[in-house]
Amino acid sequence: MATEKIFKPGNDDKFLEQISFIRFVSGFSYGVVKARWPKIRKSFHNFSVDKLAGAGSTEAARIAGSEGMIRNRIKIRDTLQNARICSEIAKEHGSVIKWIAGLKKRYRKDPLLEPSLAEVFRRFHGIGETTSGWLEALHMAKGNCLTYKVPGRIRK
Repeated sequence: MATEKIFKPGNDDKFLEQISFIRFVSGFSYGVVKARWPKIRKSFHNFSVDKLAGAGSTEAARIAGSEGMIRNRIKIRDTLQNARICSEIAKEHGSVIKWIAGLKKRYRKDPLLEPSLAEVFRRFHGIGETTSGWLEALHMAKGNCLTYKVPGRIRK
């Protein structure tokens, strides 16, 4: 089985892209999603939180109809909802990345009283127990990336 590296996101747009990729892979062929990802990224304005947070049904329909898109309306809706969540977090904490850093610091200080990152990541639409644990492993890793085996199909 092949392996790939996934890097910790450096900004909120990259974080949104990361959780969106996980969301699209869930229940689909990893290879299909990976092959279509450049067009999916373009359809979602390169996962710009600012551009997607206020998107409505017209934008969702445009995205669903764009070339190369995986036309799963639930996954598209979840991505737009997650952009709104990222925007709300950024307004409160400065950025999603700063929010995650604060969560990590508090958890390391008192893991018995603070929620794990896996628990916190489940607030995002379409991120379940397995994928939130995977995100936690990435964000708690000492280095800037994790190496993983490329999956066939992932189920939530």
